[in-house]
Amino acid sequence: MSEYPVPPLPAAPALTLAAADQWRAARVWRRLHSRWLALLPVATAALAIAFDHTPDRCDSLRACTAPYAESAAPAVLLVEFLVLLLRRRTGFVVPAAAGLLLWFLPNALPGPWLPAAACVAHLLAAAALYRTEAGRRRAEAQLATLMGPPVPYPWTLRGDGSPLDLPPLPRVRQILAALFGTVAVVLLAVGVWRTEDGIDRAARADRVWGTVRSVNGGGDSTTVEYRLPHEYRTLTAEVDGERRVGEEVPLLVDGTGWYRAADERQDSAPWWLGVGAAGAFAVLLVLSARRTTLARRTIGDAAPALRVRVRRTASGVLEVLPVDGGDREAGLWRVMPFGDETAQYAPADLDGPAAWIPDPEDDEDDDEGEDDEDTPVAPVEADAPVEALLYHWTGRNRLVVLRSPEAPHKWTAARAVVLAAPSGRHRDGEPHDEAAQVKAQVARHLADDRAEQPDGRPEPARVFGLPTALRCAAAPVAAVLLGVVMNYLAEQGGLVDGLIRPLLMGGGLLVVVLDGFGWQLAVDRDGVALSGVLRVRRASWQQLTAAALHSGRVTVRYRSRPLFGFAAGPARLLHRHFGGEFDPQQVARTVTALAQRPERRPLIALPEGAVGATMWLNRLVLAGYLVWAVAQYLLR
Repeated sequence: MSEYPVPPLPAAPALTLAAADQWRAARVWRRLHSRWLALLPVATAALAIAFDHTPDRCDSLRACTAPYAESAAPAVLLVEFLVLLLRRRTGFVVPAAAGLLLWFLPNALPGPWLPAAACVAHLLAAAALYRTEAGRRRAEAQLATLMGPPVPYPWTLRGDGSPLDLPPLPRVRQILAALFGTVAVVLLAVGVWRTEDGIDRAARADRVWGTVRSVNGGGDSTTVEYRLPHEYRTLTAEVDGERRVGEEVPLLVDGTGWYRAADERQDSAPWWLGVGAAGAFAVLLVLSARRTTLARRTIGDAAPALRVRVRRTASGVLEVLPVDGGDREAGLWRVMPFGDETAQYAPADLDGPAAWIPDPEDDEDDDEGEDDEDTPVAPVEADAPVEALLYHWTGRNRLVVLRSPEAPHKWTAARAVVLAAPSGRHRDGEPHDEAAQVKAQVARHLADDRAEQPDGRPEPARVFGLPTALRCAAAPVAAVLLGVVMNYLAEQGGLVDGLIRPLLMGGGLLVVVLDGFGWQLAVDRDGVALSGVLRVRRASWQQLTAAALHSGRVTVRYRSRPLFGFAAGPARLLHRHFGGEFDPQQVARTVTALAQRPERRPLIALPEGAVGATMWLNRLVLAGYLVWAVAQYLLR
């Protein structure tokens, strides 16, 4: 099979079909280990907002200051959301703790039934996670029993040291964790100090009445005139809340310049949210750094291992299979190798004895990527299973030693991390894996083109794109509409509403519109040219392998890596109702056929300006919108 001999490998127990069935039976409710659980705190927060009927005004000092426990409830939900979103295997502790806190914190959630309902929902989610975690631990215990005592690594058998470097020290994560922890402590200290200082000042302040003289920011803030006790000079104060001109406003003033509306509700939730977010990031970074540090300490000369088979998918993920199953056997779990942490077995030659050496980063792979134009790169399915050894280090860290499925079939050792179990297939038979979906689509396009054009008639050089009038009108119309909407939303005039939202949200939406309506794609003798949002991208046929429509975008690809593309939603909708030469599926199929079949490529080259005629308009509209967003904020 290969000119490379098999290296000395330790005798490890085999993963059989019976052991695989036991592992599958032990695992229950595996889909609960997903980020969908993050919707639980989101739903709880949405219900709390919907049922919160707290009045905007208060009538006494005690009622105007929310207790710390009540204000901390949003932070509890934020921390739970961040942990469930960023950490897949969270366990049952976080939902259980959040549910109990929402129950025990006074007035944490509004209404008589919402605290109980939220607590029950969180506890049910925690119970389900506990069962899932118990099944996972039971399955891992079965595998640990099957693996038995540690066996040496292949290089240890030869008396050599490890060719793989230890995982790098998590210095960056430790520094970031310290920074986030410091921020959390500072926010907590400043928030408590300011809240207590406000309560103390309000208790010692004098109560006076002021009169609203003007309304600012669309009614969200007002200018109030008032007089201090025993003084005749008139002072002004800016207070929040919707009020009418001439309305009497109760104020608390202490004579030192400090003032506050006596009926303004004081809530410490904003700085609690900051404390919760910073603290959650700090804890997550500490846990991540701890896992890396533990992995460095536990890597020795031997580790438990299993003899398995692995099948590499189109995206490079390795599916682990039993040794006595068929090639179509469903994968037991998946591991993702780190491409920059590999070693290869070099057999003995004139230069020296056999040894495991770090995988050199030579330039031959790049040269091989420049395929000859007469040799199309066929879209292949997943590789056939190959024999392998799978070492267990710590946690989700693995070391996989396998014979490469590609010629010349070298033996390779790679550090890897365990991913979720294979997720199966869609109802229409398409695999969930994105790269596999793209490969399947490319194969269909190529098969359809060969069936329709068996003689390989050259395709004419042409330009795909939406009608010129629509491409020219989309950017200005979208900019005007976005300007009107952002101006309406920015009536308060604050930094977020007046500047950040128009720049980030409005500018981002304008880019999305340009990406969907302003594209042009040309195919000719030299390759593909795509006019995108702000520039023209070009690629020769030697740099391409296919194009695919996936996740709402048409992407021109080299192997499994997307080079550039455009949003296909508007073109699909318009083509469905009106037809035209801009069907995204047809665009992807044409590029795929020309990339894979050199005889189908156009015989002439289009001029340089064939695409991008409206590029200047896109740039002008986007620049004009950004200038307007800044100017309207500065001129308020």
